[in-house]
Amino acid sequence: MIRLATILRRAAGLVLFLGACIAVSHAQETAPEIRDAISKVEHGQAEDVKRVLPDLAARFQNDPGVLYLQGRLAADGIEGVKFYQSIVDNFPKSEFADAALYHIYQYYYALGLYRTAELKMQALRKDYPSSPFLAGGQAARMPAIEAPAVRVRSKDDTASVPAALPEPAKGAPPKAPYTIQTGAFSTSANAEKQKSFFEDKGLTVEVTNKVRGGRSLFLVWVGSYATAEDARRFGKEVRTKYNIDSIVVERY
Repeated sequence: MIRLATILRRAAGLVLFLGACIAVSHAQETAPEIRDAISKVEHGQAEDVKRVLPDLAARFQNDPGVLYLQGRLAADGIEGVKFYQSIVDNFPKSEFADAALYHIYQYYYALGLYRTAELKMQALRKDYPSSPFLAGGQAARMPAIEAPAVRVRSKDDTASVPAALPEPAKGAPPKAPYTIQTGAFSTSANAEKQKSFFEDKGLTVEVTNKVRGGRSLFLVWVGSYATAEDARRFGKEVRTKYNIDSIVVERY
């Protein structure tokens, strides 16, 4: 009788353990509502998602997908990096982890902190060798989301439109929130040299100044695009034609 009771207790414990494992497994799956919200953000419907984000955060507390959305919609890069780092630290097996780490890399690269950015890229290569965000990587899966753009506040939020894009109607603000950053220079003179280079190619360029930790940087932004995908496509052309790397930047 005692032995039977022991067996039953162990069986009950095993059932509870398996139930917990199943619950964790389901908890790690990304809810359709979150996937839909991410898709909307990537297709320029960020304002719609901002309205429902508090509800998603309340319903799916500490969910890596929601953390990604919070980072994606953060007011600035510093706040966004906190959410992305939380994904990397607490959910390293999440489908969003490599995208979060890549976004952190982009943020530091955009600020000209190339050493820190390279360390993040090294971690991406080491921990996620099959990530679609690695150039030339052999991805074992399709990316759940597009490579994220870096959110950087510009002194002048008026978007400029390159010759390749149609001019907006007069009196209407141009709807072009995305650009590509081709350089981050410590001197205005060097930034102006690159600006002149692209202007000679018939492209619209702006130089914006940012200060981080007492360090002044002059960022070169080329072109202006309605979607992140258009900006990425142009960045690939710049890489092919001029051997200049770039990252996608989202104005806000």
